[in-house]
Amino acid sequence: MRCRSYCCAVLLCLVSVVPVPGFGQQLDVWSNGSQHPVPLKADTPDTKCTECHSDIDKGKYVHTAMITGCASCHQIRNKSGVTHVNLIAPVAQLCLNCHPLSKEKVLHFPYQKGECIVCHSPHASDFPNHTWASTQDTCLGCHAAARLRVNAKQKTAVVPWGITLTAAQLQGLQYLGLNETLTANHPVAGHPVSGPNTALGPNAPPITCLSCHNAHSSNFAHLLPKTPPDPDMPLCKSCSLCIDCHRNM
Repeated sequence: MRCRSYCCAVLLCLVSVVPVPGFGQQLDVWSNGSQHPVPLKADTPDTKCTECHSDIDKGKYVHTAMITGCASCHQIRNKSGVTHVNLIAPVAQLCLNCHPLSKEKVLHFPYQKGECIVCHSPHASDFPNHTWASTQDTCLGCHAAARLRVNAKQKTAVVPWGITLTAAQLQGLQYLGLNETLTANHPVAGHPVSGPNTALGPNAPPITCLSCHNAHSSNFAHLLPKTPPDPDMPLCKSCSLCIDCHRNM
């Protein structure tokens, strides 16, 4: 996975995430500053918010920021009798207030841009690390062309959990040449990207993209967690990452 134009969708205005069966909780987030459908006072308690947003904290994994209340990320303003709800900071900065960027050399492109919400729910999720979908579905949602719903006329694409990527955000996105079941052929033909790790035996964790790549940052190219192969030897037997599984090479 190259740390270049990867799946990127900045929620600078009203975020309306379309529900997609099988991909966990989907939320509508009013944070664009336009008129809120319900009049609110600036000091409205969280209990009032949850009267409408009743599912916002429902999920196996609830963001710890929810404990501090809605006002930790959202601000209510009233002007001429009209209620507006804004984020307290631009979305590209908001997550970084609590989760500062890694100092490692290579950063995942949306992570670098503060576009965390492309992959993570800011409130709650049924998946670890608050992702909108499982680890593998998250990665393949952008890196497997078959998973994207492309609108050629508008030059956009929608990932499986409903977020729309613009043409600029799609530019440079690396698509993997996987097989029809999206389970193999990366980084070389026949190499699995999901399923059981037969190299390490039945008790080994299953293979996912995160078996060989970090999600956010790394000191090595392609977000590899360890020393990558010699570029002149694509099947380098001394690669410290490869021998984690291929110990008898």
